[in-house]
Amino acid sequence: MDRKVSIAPHAIALTIAGSDPSGGAGLQADLKAFQQNGVYGMSVVTLITVQNTLGVGRVEMLSADLVCEQYDAVMSDIPPRVIKTGALGTGAIIAEVAARLKTCGCPIVVDPVMVSKHGAPLVDDAAVMAYREVMLPLSTLITPNRFEAERLLDRKIGSDLDDLLEATQQLQELGPEMVLLKAGEFDGSQLHLFYSGETIVTLTLERHRTDCTQGAGCSLAATIAARIALSSPEEDLAKRTRAAVDFGIAAVNHAIRFAPKYGNGCGPIESRLLHIGD
Repeated sequence: MDRKVSIAPHAIALTIAGSDPSGGAGLQADLKAFQQNGVYGMSVVTLITVQNTLGVGRVEMLSADLVCEQYDAVMSDIPPRVIKTGALGTGAIIAEVAARLKTCGCPIVVDPVMVSKHGAPLVDDAAVMAYREVMLPLSTLITPNRFEAERLLDRKIGSDLDDLLEATQQLQELGPEMVLLKAGEFDGSQLHLFYSGETIVTLTLERHRTDCTQGAGCSLAATIAARIALSSPEEDLAKRTRAAVDFGIAAVNHAIRFAPKYGNGCGPIESRLLHIGD
């Protein structure tokens, strides 16, 4: 299973996300995904959590000014090829970050993190509104799970495929160029729906019976961002995003299957396998 990772000097990615001190999720997971794929990673911190595999004890939001100062420092010195966002916290942070992303000049992968793996809420209604109004229209790709999709659409999503297909289209109508809906379990498999604005592709994989899935969503979006950073900017963006999605889904599936079972609760995936996407 060992694979060589080639280093591409111009493959640089930035994550704008919250911190998980236990290393399973948040910006720590993002940086691991970047590194494992041979991409130079940078980070802007939006919020601090006190958590481990057993749960979240505290969440402290940084000020929008401090978040933006970090962003400005990075962008003025080392421009990335792709930007990935995770937990952004407040509506004010989302609005300020979105204002800056308008001129970033690179693809933007938005993972609209709204709740932790342990069920702790990370955003309020104002933040959901900010996602809808200013962040999603700037996005190259959004990667919501079913819960996040329901909050963005302000409706329940049924368990039948037709409603999942409709929800995917409705998410794209909110502004992003492309949508990857993480639908979860469907007929015993793990289902994802990818929409590029033309056709919806359903992607199914084996569902592994494990509780060790902490950071799976963060790692998926980050791995997709890494693969976009590795691709040529001259190639068609929809095609290289689709290739990155296929790679990322396969890589995270491997990482869940071989989760190391760290901690006494919902443990992290095996991030050291995120370069294996075939």
